[in-house]
Amino acid sequence: MRALKFFLCMWGFIVGLVLTFAALPVGECRQQIDDIRSAFVEEVGEFNKTTYVIGHKCPDSDTVCSAIAYANLKQELNVKCEPRISGAVNKETEFILRYFDVPTPPVLENAQGQNLILVDHNIASQAVNGINAAQVIEIIDHHNLFGDLKSNTPVFYLRMPVGCTATIVWLCYLNHRVKIDKQMAGLMVSAILSDTDNLRSENTTGLDRQAAIELQKIAAIKDRTKFFTAMEKEFTSYDGMSEREIIFTDFKEFNAGSRRCGYSTVATLNPVERDVLAERLDSFMKNFFATQSFDMFFVKVHEIENYTAVMLAYGSDAGEILTDAFNLPEEYPLSLPTNIPNKKIARAISAGVEKLNSIPSQVA
Repeated sequence: MRALKFFLCMWGFIVGLVLTFAALPVGECRQQIDDIRSAFVEEVGEFNKTTYVIGHKCPDSDTVCSAIAYANLKQELNVKCEPRISGAVNKETEFILRYFDVPTPPVLENAQGQNLILVDHNIASQAVNGINAAQVIEIIDHHNLFGDLKSNTPVFYLRMPVGCTATIVWLCYLNHRVKIDKQMAGLMVSAILSDTDNLRSENTTGLDRQAAIELQKIAAIKDRTKFFTAMEKEFTSYDGMSEREIIFTDFKEFNAGSRRCGYSTVATLNPVERDVLAERLDSFMKNFFATQSFDMFFVKVHEIENYTAVMLAYGSDAGEILTDAFNLPEEYPLSLPTNIPNKKIARAISAGVEKLNSIPSQVA
């Protein structure tokens, strides 16, 4: 029922936008938008300088595929753009790029002095090195507003509460009436399936589903579930990888109040593999956490067969915050309720830290 209400609200919002713009002379409206974009480019300066579209560190499929697809859209609009990544891609992303015959973008080691369009993140700690000395022109994102990025000029910021950044990129193609080819469709639908776990995650919206349906047709994917399973088999193949490499395959850093938090997501195919990997990673993390400067560190190990997950938590109050937020039993690893997205867990961590900070200290 909640999903239906959200779906109706989202479509109501979109219909409202359409009706609003329909009330204006189409030519005049589009000209105003073009004027704003042109003036903005002139304000930023260096029109002939290449702008790099780039996602977050420890890149996942959404951040890589969205960067490539958005850069391609910009190129179709005669903007000098190229995709970049801020680190090595994971096995799932390698599979997607190989399947659709798209080259892996070069790594941008340092963004100092560069023009950037950021996708799939709004936090400086997750951004490419040198972000504070770069010129951020746009941000395309679907995450919570944890952002601490600063800019000297106005930024075109497009954020929507959807399950995947690639869904927003798809809408941008539709808005600009740019034809989507098979490769770009393949990248975008793969990113959506990855971020929403084949449209089963709680954060999946009606727009994500509509985008996936349309893009799947263009990409000529006959069996969506079979394709998703093939993606995940690649993603959950940790042969030859160290525990540290597994932890940082899909990793995010953020601040909850004054506490520096690390958050890793690890996928497995079924509950048995989930429990085996959780035990392996827990043995590693007990020693590894002590060598790090994080106040809290969380590792979510989930499986795609039944969509269950366990959480490993390290640092003062880390386990207690999750136990209190989700009313979990006193056991370890912490067994999460089914279908809890990372965004909801991150919000719970932040709220838990705020709650702890509001409790007066007890002085003997």
